[in-house]
Amino acid sequence: MISNKKQSSRALLIFTGIWAGLLIAFGISFMDFIKVPVWIQAVLAGLIALAGLFFYLGGFYYIQVEVEGNKYLMVKHYNLFPIGRKFKAFKIPLGQIHHHEIKSRLAGLTLWLIIYQTMQGGIAKYPAVGLTAAGSKERTEIDEYLSKLEK
Repeated sequence: MISNKKQSSRALLIFTGIWAGLLIAFGISFMDFIKVPVWIQAVLAGLIALAGLFFYLGGFYYIQVEVEGNKYLMVKHYNLFPIGRKFKAFKIPLGQIHHHEIKSRLAGLTLWLIIYQTMQGGIAKYPAVGLTAAGSKERTEIDEYLSKLEK
């Protein structure tokens, strides 16, 4: 079994710290003892929204990859964003794993795992699973592990 438990916890902690810092700065900007221009408050509000949106859509996932009963590849994952978190999983028979890809998006800021399965009518593509929260070591382990399972 391979997972990014340690790295995903670290990513969540970093995001929480950044977001909390921005929220605190935004709240302080409304205090009477400091005169803060409205444009700075607007920039802080925008940064809060952008940070949350990037963390939600940026592929920050907990992922666990394992072979179940020497028959199936089981991929379990969920988005690390604290609101609306849903646990998801998919299971592929080992003999039907066609190939996988690790793709980067947003100029390399986000990374995604895509797994393909051989079906009777062709090749099926599973939804992308975010690998942004995984460290390079975990990504390499997942890549090598899946490469060994492919036909």
